Amino acid sequence: MKNKVYAGYINLRPINGVIFPSYSQNQINKNFIEQNLKGKFFLSTNENMYSENDIVLNSLIKEKNNLNGVVMLSAFSLPQKFSRRKEIFKNLLKNKKNLHFVFEEFKFKEKKDMNQIEEYLMFTENLFTKKKSSIAKQENKFFSDKNWMFV
Repeated sequence: MKNKVYAGYINLRPINGVIFPSYSQNQINKNFIEQNLKGKFFLSTNENMYSENDIVLNSLIKEKNNLNGVVMLSAFSLPQKFSRRKEIFKNLLKNKKNLHFVFEEFKFKEKKDMNQIEEYLMFTENLFTKKKSSIAKQENKFFSDKNWMFV
């Protein structure tokens, strides 16, 4: 049986307030791929921490290559905006690649996996962490219940 090939993904944004150095992320990704996934470690690539476009992650997913998937430390390494995460999930499905999260020990392999990831990330969103006195139009569409009132 041929070993599957996975690329590591390094993002230097904080994960729950902690910035993991790239050399640590690289070693964690490599160990996870070889020991847990029994796969072949391709390489880890760094995302530009100032980028708003997740160019490196998207290129790993969209490019025609021999990768079966991507490994990152945490789901918190995904983009903060839901629209960008949704685009990543769509491209993973289209290109038949998996996305593994080392710390959470879960993966994105099929469409239903998106719910688990989004539920996990939900309480980090500004909607739940900042004081609000009103709901924006977009938020109202998903989170409004006519029986509730803001005090």
